[in-house]
Amino acid sequence: MEIYIKEIQCDWYMGSEDFYENTQITIDLIKKIKKSILRNEEGGPYNIYAAYDDANWLQMLFRKDLVSIEIICEPNHQYVYYDKKYEGQTGLEFIEFDQGLCPRIEACEDMTLAANIFEEWAMYGKLYPATWADLNAAPNFFAEYYPKGKQEPLCRLSIHGIGQSKSRTVVFLKKYFKDHDFNQTLKRLEQFPIILCVYYEDSILSIEKDLKRIGADYRKEEVSVDDYEKFRLDNVKAWSCMMDYLHL
Repeated sequence: MEIYIKEIQCDWYMGSEDFYENTQITIDLIKKIKKSILRNEEGGPYNIYAAYDDANWLQMLFRKDLVSIEIICEPNHQYVYYDKKYEGQTGLEFIEFDQGLCPRIEACEDMTLAANIFEEWAMYGKLYPATWADLNAAPNFFAEYYPKGKQEPLCRLSIHGIGQSKSRTVVFLKKYFKDHDFNQTLKRLEQFPIILCVYYEDSILSIEKDLKRIGADYRKEEVSVDDYEKFRLDNVKAWSCMMDYLHL
């Protein structure tokens, strides 16, 4: 049978990554990863990224007892799993996944459910029946679970080198800046840093996720309102590309 997924990256252990593409992805491999999710033993799996293409992918971030699950799929959907039993319960602890924090409601503690979600997406590209919030349809769905009155910081994302894979960095930049050809993109590599965006931190997390996924050499720095205004006025193309990338 034809398997939906075309690329899988698994951080089985901290600092060790397995990467699979089309012909390497088999039903046995999907079953192996599913079993690892069911066990969720200490040390692995630490992170799973499963993609059909750049617009359709699943990300699972693990700790020993919990997993954060997000699925991006066309046309323009951003699904985040949430635990319905915590609905309406604000003021609960925040959970750390891969150096990021999310409210308790976004964490899944049912590893059987998590394993089935992975298998359904990898095999068929479909959402497994669960409680999902589509953040493109309801962008403020989790707003009440975050502390009130906190000023959201402005941050600058920039690329400072070719990273772990020059080809992946080039492909990302070509897509991001909508360059006509790769020669135009390669010229960008002649001068670092390459500023991608200056915007509110929560809004640019999707760009940062993509940079982490390709192993980019990037920096995220908190900046002032003046820096934000300067970027917006002086970098019209970069501003437009950022807005398109974030679908804003």
